[in-house]
Formats: sequence, structure tokens, C-alpha cells
Amino acid sequence: MTVSSEAKPLRVLIAGAGIGGLFAAISLRHAGHHVEIFESSRFATELGAAIHLPPNVHGLLRRVGINPETFNCNDAEFVTVYDSQGNVVSSKEVRNLRNVYPYSWKLSHRVDLHEALKHAAVSPDGPGRPAVIHLRSRVVGCDCDAPSLTLDNGQTIIGDLVIGADGVHSALRQFVAREDIAPTPSGGSAFRFLIPISKVEENPETRQLLARPGELQLWDGTYRRLVIYPCRNNTELNFVCLHPDRESEGSTEGWNNAASLDQVLKVYDEFCPAMKALLRMVNPEDIKLWRLLERKALGTWISGKSCLIGDAAHPFLPHQGQGGAQAIEDGAALGALFPLGTKPAEVAGRLELYIKCRYDRATMVQEYSRLAAFKTGPDDKVGGTSTDPLEFSRINFGHDAYDFAENVLLKTRGSTAPHHGPLTRVFGPSGLAKPPFTLGGQSSVVVSFRTRRNYLETFLPTYDSSIRAMGGWATVSLTLTRHGDKHARLALSVPNAIIDPGSKEIETFTPVIFDNDIDRVAFSTEQGLQMCYADIREYTLGDNRLLTVGRGEDIFIGISVATSAKKDTQVFFSRFADAELSAKYPALAHVIGRIQKLEVVEVVEVLGADGV
Repeated sequence: MTVSSEAKPLRVLIAGAGIGGLFAAISLRHAGHHVEIFESSRFATELGAAIHLPPNVHGLLRRVGINPETFNCNDAEFVTVYDSQGNVVSSKEVRNLRNVYPYSWKLSHRVDLHEALKHAAVSPDGPGRPAVIHLRSRVVGCDCDAPSLTLDNGQTIIGDLVIGADGVHSALRQFVAREDIAPTPSGGSAFRFLIPISKVEENPETRQLLARPGELQLWDGTYRRLVIYPCRNNTELNFVCLHPDRESEGSTEGWNNAASLDQVLKVYDEFCPAMKALLRMVNPEDIKLWRLLERKALGTWISGKSCLIGDAAHPFLPHQGQGGAQAIEDGAALGALFPLGTKPAEVAGRLELYIKCRYDRATMVQEYSRLAAFKTGPDDKVGGTSTDPLEFSRINFGHDAYDFAENVLLKTRGSTAPHHGPLTRVFGPSGLAKPPFTLGGQSSVVVSFRTRRNYLETFLPTYDSSIRAMGGWATVSLTLTRHGDKHARLALSVPNAIIDPGSKEIETFTPVIFDNDIDRVAFSTEQGLQMCYADIREYTLGDNRLLTVGRGEDIFIGISVATSAKKDTQVFFSRFADAELSAKYPALAHVIGRIQKLEVVEVVEVLGADGV
């Protein structure tokens, strides 16, 4: 999307400075808006527990400059299921997920993640204006249409967009969703605590339980489960001790209820001596009891110019480690849907797109979390449905919330543009008021490279089109076609595309073709082909052949092929800043700006290089 130099930022008001609220603030700050957060406490402090940063969230953090390695995250390397006596039921290696998805699976301490998010939100070093956090500012209501927030001292703050990120006990839920569904018991509760790994390793009996660093362990007993994994660079061991809520007296909603070591040992008495020795190592004062409550899905998360995110919209059971991840996905989607230049009058419409992007996705993952739950008793009809902890990982891990939301926005803007042809439907409208004025020939070179599937799917004609590929990677091809001595075309094509999700038919889709004959471009555009005019040049540089696509001295796409070693083929793209690209090529900025963001991970095939 091209941005006018006169574009004005929105004033964004966020209730709650937890993980979801902070990430929404970061995303909207990066988009160029002015963000204020209203937090009821002196500062929201996350409790001493660990949290998953799976591939679908790890990438979103890096997109806004947050590197998990800088706050002591460690990789998840194995997922192992044990029975209560320590016998291995199943074990899967997950440290190779980087080969399947663009980003690895990290394990973090919640406090460390929260501090990293707070820094990214308010630091003067980041892009845009730092977010402002107002402490001891408890939000008690809102006017969804104004929109405005009301504090407990009676003060009213008016903005352009209101976001309710105030957690499972949200004060804004009743105003935005117009319902406040009472929670119901799920049948389960959880003891939560951490134990220093150094303490575990001092004891020969318990040391054997930590033979593999980065191991996520699930110990299944009779109607109970232990979930154990390391955090803080494998220095602390996190415990989530799931059990029937009838077995832990005093269990109420909330994370911070006190419990005793005697309770823990009684509930897990059937487990092997080594595991009970491990449980005895906890400091009794650190044990917290959390009753797991269910909430039926809300009918909506939006009203007027206000929305809900995270636990305020869709509280999660903890059985997949996706609760915090989905809150972060919500914030990423808002950052994509509200680029700088969004007008206050457009806010309500963009929130309709937010629901389109997020409701089905989060609700689906919520349901998977229910299916992944442990069985609380013989009458439990849901828990125990899934016995494979990675059963839903392909759907959970393989999504990029920012790319998907940006794609929905681009396709929506393209479909409503006054002049929209094939290029506009894929890339969105150009910066011009009006658009400027049978692929034959012989392919002389085809270069295919691997890139991120989620981003490549934004090059397909509708937001629900997809690419059939395993994991987070897909292939894109650049094909040079000659038509005589002077005429040439370069097509960017997406193999294995499913354009119509109803038919599931696989095809190769070509979102754009560059042609060096202006008359043919004009004619082909009239015929509905996605054509752009460009200079297409070929050079010989020693043992290398160089193909460039651009205008004048500017190169948009370059391919360098070493004829003696095709494995040395390189593909590169321009790196224009948005403002420079819009100024120099206003009719092409929306196309080139997207193409130059393609990541070339690996060239996987080169055909016809000798003929370049």
C-alpha cells in the first residue's frame, strides 16, 4: 500500500497492558499510529510461569524486531509422552521445525516475554512514536461508536480506535460483544510452578528425567496429566499439573490461588518415585492453583470503532499452548489492517475485516485445545479425544496472521477500486487515479526458488486461495520467454495453487508478467492479462549470465546464473523505500513493493540456463 505524505495517524486506545495489549500497541506503533495503553495496576506483572512461542508467533515477534534469543528463550527440541511410570509412549523430534516452517518453536518465561514486549512498545529506539502507558488507570466502560474509554475516576478519553485487551475478566466485553457469557467449569484444574534445573540435576534420581535439553514432556496418568518443559535457556523447569478440579479444594478461577505441596503429592500419588521426588523439589510457597473454566464463543468481538482481542475475546484452555499466541496474532492482524493513512471513517469497516481474519481462526484453535485436553473422568466426553500433542500443529504453526490480514485488506481494497483488473485484484489499487494504458514464445530459462508460503499466498487472487505445500514453505518460478530477437517476457508464477477452495483443483497461477513491448502490454491488458511494462536485459559477465527486469537504471528483479554451476544461481530484488518507490513509479509501486519483499530462501531448480 502506498502512503500519502499527508497521512495522519490514528489515536488508538488500548485497555490492558498484558501480552495481547502490548503486542497490539507494538503493531500499531509500527504502522505509524499514536497508541495509549490504560493499565489498572501499577504495572501488569506476568506470573512466574512459562509460555510457548510456536512458529506462528515467533515470526510475528521477529517482524517487529523482537528476537526471542535476546530474552533467554530456548528451543523446543523434543515432544515426548510418558505414562505415569516413566515409560515412553511416543517421542518426536521438533528441533528440525526450521526446515518445515520459517521459524522455530521457542519456550519462554512469561515475565521475560512481557518485559521484551513492554520495551518494544515504549522504547524511543523503535519506529514511530512510542506508546504511552497510563498506570493505575482502570477502564470500566466504553462508547463503542465515539469511540471512547471511561476510567473508574469518571474520566473519558476519546480516540479513533478502541481495543479491549483487558483479559478474561474484561470490563469492555459487555459493551463490545453486548453479552458477557458466564464461565462454566471444564472439569479440570492445574497446579503451576517452576523448579530450578540446577536443583533437579543435583539429585541422581531426578537427573535422569532431564536427559534431553529442550524436551516438552507430557506424563499421562489416570485422569490427570503433567506437562513439563524448560525455559530461560534451560535453567528453569516449568510445571503445569492438570487434574480433576474435584481433587483440589479451594480451586477458583484465576492464576494466583495458593495450594500446598501435600495437595500436589496426593493428586499425583500414582506416579513413579522419580517423578514424585521431582515434585517434592518445589518451593511450597511457589505453588499456584488455577481452575480451568470454559467460555462459550462470543457472537462478535467488534462494535462500531471498538474491538476485543486475546482473552477478552477468546479465552483458551491451556492444552495446546496457543492462548498467548492467538492474542499476539490478534495484534498482528490489527497492525496489518490499519496501515498509516487509514481514516477514522474507515475504522468500523476495517474491524469488520478483523473479524473476517481472526474469528474463525481463533475459534478453531480454541476447539482444538478442547480436543487436546486430558480426560478428567469417565463421564468426560471431550477430553482425551486427541492423544497426539502435535496432531493440530500443521494448522496451528503454519499460519501468518499479519500476511493473511494484509492479504484480506489488499483484496478488499482491490475489489472496490474504481478501475480494477487482474493486477489490482492481486496487488491492490495503484496510486494513480486511472490505470495506465496469448503468451506464446519459447521459455529460455526457468528459475524456481523457495519462499514463505504465507506471504506467497498473498499473490493469489482471493484471500481464501491457498498453496498446496507441506509446512511453511512454497515454491515460486520466474520464467523468461523470448519472442524473436528483441521481444521478451518474464512471468512470476505460483505452482500448486488452489484458486477455488471449493474445487480443490491445483493449477499454476501467474499474478504478473513483465513485457518489454509497450504495445503488447497495452493489448494484453485489454485481454485481461496481468501485464506490466519493463526493460528486460541480458548480459554476459565472465562465466555468469545476468538477466534484469526494471526501468532505466533501476532493477526490479535480477537473476544471475553461473552456467558451469547452476547451484550458484542467485535471485535478487530491488530494495526501494516505500516513499521512493511511490514517487518514481506510482503506477507500479503496489506491485514492485510486494515483489521485493519475497524472501529467496533457496534456489531449487534452474532450467535452460545455457540459453540465457
